Amino acid sequence: MATYTTTRFFRSLNNPRKFLLLAYQNAAGKPHMRANNIRNISGYFRLDLNPDKSWKSLCAGLGIASGLFCTSYVLKHNIRRFSSASAQSLETNETSQRFLSDVDASRLKLTLYQYQVCPFCCKLRAFLDFYGVPYQVVEVDPIRRKELKFSEYRKVPILVQEGPANEKTQLNDSSVIISALTTYMSTDEKDFQRIVSYFPRMESEDKKGKKSVEFGNKYEVMTGKPGRTVNEKEEKKWREWVDGVLVHYIPPNIYRSPSESLQAFSYISSHSQYNTMQQFVIKYAGAVGMFFVAKKLKKKYDIPDDVRSCLYSAADDWTKAVGNRKFMGGDKPNLADLAVYGALSSIEGLDAFNDMLYHTNIGSWYQRTRKAVKNKDGAR
Repeated sequence: MATYTTTRFFRSLNNPRKFLLLAYQNAAGKPHMRANNIRNISGYFRLDLNPDKSWKSLCAGLGIASGLFCTSYVLKHNIRRFSSASAQSLETNETSQRFLSDVDASRLKLTLYQYQVCPFCCKLRAFLDFYGVPYQVVEVDPIRRKELKFSEYRKVPILVQEGPANEKTQLNDSSVIISALTTYMSTDEKDFQRIVSYFPRMESEDKKGKKSVEFGNKYEVMTGKPGRTVNEKEEKKWREWVDGVLVHYIPPNIYRSPSESLQAFSYISSHSQYNTMQQFVIKYAGAVGMFFVAKKLKKKYDIPDDVRSCLYSAADDWTKAVGNRKFMGGDKPNLADLAVYGALSSIEGLDAFNDMLYHTNIGSWYQRTRKAVKNKDGAR
């Protein structure tokens, strides 16, 4: 009843006669009374109210009506402001703050086992450099891999954290390492062994008996909060895309022809800490070997012969996803930005990279991210 009367009241604001009538009806407690014109109101007063109380009742009705109107307006206005402020607050806090404090940095004693131009290693270094995480580097011999004798896990990158009591914790897989370190920076959990347990190792075997190792939760940052925000879902999606799509396009492109394969290994040998003879062997033997490996990778991942178009398409997909933002992370790169940049930085200077810059619009984003990584913007 009250809702019905209030609704009729607001609809009568543009009609003075209806306004006066409805004000009386509210005062008299008879919301369903009808009147064809203003003169009928006097009859209602004579029948239902004492003459000396009629104007008091009318004024009371007008006061109540005015109060309802003002209250409705204020509530509606404040609800809009509250909703807007809440939306801004949610947008601002979509992703929890990530930074490496001086205290946390002092606890870290990290050693990175890597290949200098491995896309996964480059991706991890981009993360470490952006956040100003201190680490030492051990370059692994890609042929003998004697530097990894201590590890059952034989892939790079491997990151080893040495604790205060000289205990060592090994972290494997670039995405797991990034998620673990981000968890370390974003939460109060500082026990690396416990953090590593959040990413369980899982072994499997295919029909041919070939064993493989995977890690659970590898793209999850363990904040301890249920669910994920919109930005965190987007970040996770594109981190998976880097490992599942982008990196598979890199070898077929840089080893596309014998000349490009030789160019790539010339670049690799020049960035490695080997003597002249080792560099010569790596350059020529590696170039020949990877030319044929690239062909197998094309077949394995069902990549068409026009491998350049795949690289261009991937660059366009990423640029479209970033849109008008400086970075996918907003004003600063997030984990997805760093992953894409890191993977592509592994081929910077090669023909495939230069062709990609020429045929796509990824260049401006790449240069912004490169600058942010070099300046360690994540540490500020």
